[in-house]
Order: sequence, then structure tokens, then C-alpha cells
Amino acid sequence: MSAEELKDAEDAELIIAVLADNLKAFDELVLRYQRAMLSVAQQIVRNPTDAEDIVQDAFLLAFEALPQLENLNRFGSWLYSITRNRALRFMKRASKFQLHEDIEAELQVEADPATSDPAKILVQQSTHEAIRDAINSLPPEFQEVIKLYYWVDMPQKRIAEFLSLPLTTVKWRLHKAKELLKSLLEKRGYGEIL
Repeated sequence: MSAEELKDAEDAELIIAVLADNLKAFDELVLRYQRAMLSVAQQIVRNPTDAEDIVQDAFLLAFEALPQLENLNRFGSWLYSITRNRALRFMKRASKFQLHEDIEAELQVEADPATSDPAKILVQQSTHEAIRDAINSLPPEFQEVIKLYYWVDMPQKRIAEFLSLPLTTVKWRLHKAKELLKSLLEKRGYGEIL
């Protein structure tokens, strides 16, 4: 398969190629799912470095167990399960179920070099912090879909496959999450940013 064919291939086609010793096909699967898996792991462990280690471990486990995958069309949800279980196992082992926010890397505010107006930068940082806090106060099932959709840029169909949910459920959760965010931000005095 050429590089272009790999990008356009369905997950099942890539898995068959991997099983036929085409490692570039597995690289394409990694590219497709890495950011989503990092989001899932980081939501559980709250530490970007630990999340990266978990994702790397999950990919290694998936690669080794790929011949045992029965339904090739469920690869995304299978990866999600592996990642989530590895992250939960990590937390149990480390016994750190503490809640602190580590989504800063996702919403890092970069000042525009053209404008060095401290007031604008402060307002921008305050707005990003309000959005991050509002997202983190959503119920987990809404946090998950909104982060995958907006921060990981994952299409709704792939989110549905990744989370083993019907597409309609993903669409509903995104819609509901937006409504909840709007309400939270308005209550906190940030209604003008929506």
C-alpha cells in the first residue's frame, strides 16, 4: 500500500496489512488514534508524561494482541478499552486518585507576537481558564466527547467507534455538552464568548 492508500484505508484494511507484516499500516493506526488515546489516559491519570507512557504501552499491547482481535471493525473501541484499563491499572498501582487539573497543555495560551498588550493577554488567559474549568466541571461522559471532538479533532463517527457508542449518542452528548457549557459560562459571566 502506498502512503496515500494507507491514509484512505479503513481500520480493518490497515489491520490486515499489519498482519501481513506492513508496519507502515500500524504507523497509520497510531497516527489516527494517538491523540484520542492520550486524551483518555490523561483524563484518568492527570499527568501528561504518565499518559504518554500508558499510550505507548497500550499500543504495544495492541500490536502484540492484534492477531486475536475478532472484529476488525471494532479496533477503535478495543484501543479505547486497552488504554482506559492501562490507565486505571496505573492509578490503582500508584494509588493516586487525586483530582487536579492538567489540561493546561491542551489550552495553553500563546500570546500573539504582534500584540503585546498585557490587558488583552490577561483577558485571553482568563477566558481560556474559564472554558477549561467549565469543561472540567461537566459530567465525565460529556467531557470525554467534547475533548475528543474539539481538542483531538476526532470526527464524530470515529468518536463513536472509539467509545463503542452509537453515532446518535455521540451527537447528542456533543449537543448537550455545548448547552451545559453555554449555561455554565453565562452563569460565570462569560456569556459574551459564545
